[in-house]
Amino acid sequence: MTIQAPAVWICEAGNIRITPDGQPSVFDMIRVLGGQKNPRRAWADLIETRPEVVAKTDNLKFPGPGQRKTPVARTKEDAYYILGLLPGAAGRKYREQAAQLFSAFLNDPASVAAAALSRMSAEEQQRLEARLKGTRTRKNFTDVLKQHGVEGFGYAACTNAIYVPILGSTASDLKADIAKVKSLPVKQVNPRDHLSLRDLSDVETAERVAAGQLNRAQANGNPAVESLVRRSAEFTRLLLDGAIDIP
Repeated sequence: MTIQAPAVWICEAGNIRITPDGQPSVFDMIRVLGGQKNPRRAWADLIETRPEVVAKTDNLKFPGPGQRKTPVARTKEDAYYILGLLPGAAGRKYREQAAQLFSAFLNDPASVAAAALSRMSAEEQQRLEARLKGTRTRKNFTDVLKQHGVEGFGYAACTNAIYVPILGSTASDLKADIAKVKSLPVKQVNPRDHLSLRDLSDVETAERVAAGQLNRAQANGNPAVESLVRRSAEFTRLLLDGAIDIP
């Protein structure tokens, strides 16, 4: 589950090298977006005045002869943070645009969403649609769990009762695997942000079916509800895989 990104981001001002995980070269950002002819010197100056930026980068060698270790932004958030500190017009323009975007988010969040949607690729729009649909189904699913007396850890147990038959792993194991692959803190990982479109659809279907089965049953309390949800998810997995006939 790695993020695929182009090796080079091309713009009118120049090219910015990007790792397969989407990490941009800090030197290239400073040279292309910051307009600095000596990015290494500019980076050294930035480290001296804002030493916290060091923790927001990794060092690696890009492919090619004569390459030296180069700082790359660890995450997208880190890249944006560094971008806001760049000297010259680029950094100033970024800070102004960030303030305008934040103001629009507070005053009219729907307009921000609409603007983002217009810039999304077809694949990104499909993923957003799947996440929104899954969020609505998840809300209904947890509401039904509550109606059937689920409390405390029971919600996590019912989530795993969906995940294990459908995805083959518990939520905690998924988080650990994703955190390792993406180099993220486990606490920051929401598995559904990293699932494939098919997995998102399968989980949404399983939760919708389980909610319907609970509404037909008399199950109440953590153990009984978890058991029913697991049986429902197991049956849903078999149906989705075409492993059984509809009775």
